[in-house]
Amino acid sequence: MPTTLVVTVVLWGLLWAGLCIGLCVVPWRARPALLGGAALACVVHVYTLVQLVLPWTVWVHWLGQAWAAELRKVAGPVPLTWVSKGIGVLCSLGWVYALRRATPTAAGFVRPAPGSIRAVAPAVLAAAALVLGDAYLSRHAFPALSTGQRWLYFVLPGLHEELFYRGALLGLLAPGLARTVPLPGTRTSWGGIAGVLLFTLGHGLGFPDRLFTLGFGTDFWRYVGAWWSPTHFPLSDVLFRLSMGTLFLYVRERTGSAWAAAAVHCLLNGCLAVGHSAG
Repeated sequence: MPTTLVVTVVLWGLLWAGLCIGLCVVPWRARPALLGGAALACVVHVYTLVQLVLPWTVWVHWLGQAWAAELRKVAGPVPLTWVSKGIGVLCSLGWVYALRRATPTAAGFVRPAPGSIRAVAPAVLAAAALVLGDAYLSRHAFPALSTGQRWLYFVLPGLHEELFYRGALLGLLAPGLARTVPLPGTRTSWGGIAGVLLFTLGHGLGFPDRLFTLGFGTDFWRYVGAWWSPTHFPLSDVLFRLSMGTLFLYVRERTGSAWAAAAVHCLLNGCLAVGHSAG
């Protein structure tokens, strides 16, 4: 196994756990072990976020072309991204329903409160119109999407990310963090803020193919420098992800439901997919 893969996987896990603990430790008001459990959940999530199921180029590198080709025949109709994000959804649900580390109510795995959908609708519709318009105007800068890719964007990223950041993570952090941060018509906790920041950072991560063949030479450290460079996280992208994460958090807290936040996320991803593929 390439050394750079091991280093990257370990460091990303430590980064996610460290950020979760660092952002929440000062206002924490419960047993330290509970915060450690939330940090562990962050580690599991980031491994599904950057694909727990690795790219085919990695399998070829490890197994050789012939064995990788046979593996691909077996997995043929199942896109790896679907598998990875599907595992992430199951993990988020598992923290609540299998391991019982949080209650469904604390995690927002409940129906929206009566009348709350009407309250968030104006903000959601305005955001959808802006996202659709921007996606349409910038459509020529993006490659055409297949039908499978459109369905992927419509369904899985919204479920994968919201059921964790605005669902399981908030539920795991609920015992130690009071909801003292104001939002329009509601409140959130520092756990919600941590979720937005991790959500924003997560969209800059990935497994570049060349990572798996690099060693500890100059090339590797040049890559590490590029990863941390501000050019890897353009300001416009950071602001967009921050605003979207804040909107999803608002919907989750105002409705009391992570499912509502997931539905809004899927809607906006659908607007992106439709706008980019129009014309």
